[in-house]
Amino acid sequence: MTDDFTIRDQISVAPLDLTRFFDRHPSLETERLLLREISLKDQDAIFAYASDPLVTEYVIFPTHQSMKETIAFIESCPRDFAEHKRIEFGIVLKETGKLIGACGFHHFSSQHHHLEIGYVLNRQHWGKGYMTEVVREMIRYAFEEMGMHRVQATCDVGNTRSSRVMERCGMTHEATLRDYELRRGKFVSMKMYGIVR
Repeated sequence: MTDDFTIRDQISVAPLDLTRFFDRHPSLETERLLLREISLKDQDAIFAYASDPLVTEYVIFPTHQSMKETIAFIESCPRDFAEHKRIEFGIVLKETGKLIGACGFHHFSSQHHHLEIGYVLNRQHWGKGYMTEVVREMIRYAFEEMGMHRVQATCDVGNTRSSRVMERCGMTHEATLRDYELRRGKFVSMKMYGIVR
């Protein structure tokens, strides 16, 4: 017998089987946006935001200096998908058919029923509520379709726009991780957000 804990308190839940989500790349949809698989035809649209220093200020990947870097990223997406490491989506504006950003699921834990999300948006489309729309749909998909118990994400402590997106989507600021990432030769602190089903 253990203090304040018995075998009855343990939850017996099997690891999630996520293989079906990697059989075919999923597509998601919101009122104004389509979330679909990225391809080489998106290289110009991706380079447009990935080469913008204001967009990349708070993200882990370095500002793209050439189209070669953008193509390398695009080519990494199907490899990561095939290895069940990441599901990356292009964010497409329904009204124009133009790709305006990207988002994705990563750091899956089948055993612990959680994953992380990430996102980035072309600066021309900031302040229009697009990313809040995207994150709400990602959370819904993770809980209702994938069967996750927890969704989490991090952002740079200075990235107030990203913090507001997560808070609007019901995520809670759970911790500040000091000097969590070494980015461009500098340690940066991150805010951890999470939401549970």
